[in-house]
Amino acid sequence: MTPRKAPRATVVILGEDDNDRRSLQILVAGLRPDLDRGVLKPLRKPMALVRNVPPDRLPSQAVRSAAVLRAFNAVTPIRCVLMHEDADDVEPAHEALIAKVESAYKSWPWPVHAVVPAWETETWWFLFPDAVQAVRPSWRRPDQHAGRDVGRIGNAKEALKRAVRPSGAKPTFVGYTEADSVAIAEKIVELGLLAPPWFARSASWLVFVEKVKQL
Repeated sequence: MTPRKAPRATVVILGEDDNDRRSLQILVAGLRPDLDRGVLKPLRKPMALVRNVPPDRLPSQAVRSAAVLRAFNAVTPIRCVLMHEDADDVEPAHEALIAKVESAYKSWPWPVHAVVPAWETETWWFLFPDAVQAVRPSWRRPDQHAGRDVGRIGNAKEALKRAVRPSGAKPTFVGYTEADSVAIAEKIVELGLLAPPWFARSASWLVFVEKVKQL
């Protein structure tokens, strides 16, 4: 009898919503072609956000979340955990939140890598205006931040909605929604845009890229 192959260790992706988790899965697979998407597992639970959690509650939250992942690990071994949470503030706010996330879960038996876009995931889409427009050719190319620090854009989701709306757009114009993030991530990879130099700058994006290299 041929012995069964042991399951491959997975990179678990936790995050604020399914769009963020799936977008990260696509970007990580693009940045690390040696890790196919089958190894990258977005999970809806546990929800392990820490930004607004008081420090005294973090240890018990970490214990509860670990119990969920231990059950998953019993079937599919975990290699490490990518944990997404938006900074909801401009750079360098990502630095403090990364430290809080990784400190809160340092007791876990798997390495935890915090993925913290500042302001939010939509900030990073300003780095890739060609990919954004490729999702819907009717959109304006959001290129007004060429060479600038997009990590300083506040309320990036609303800023992106305004940026893709062409002047004189009709009321029936279909604008950006969070659900478009997955398609944007796909286009970034498809168009070969993941390698530097990038269209603009984002410190939180560079931190993400370096963390992916360490997986």
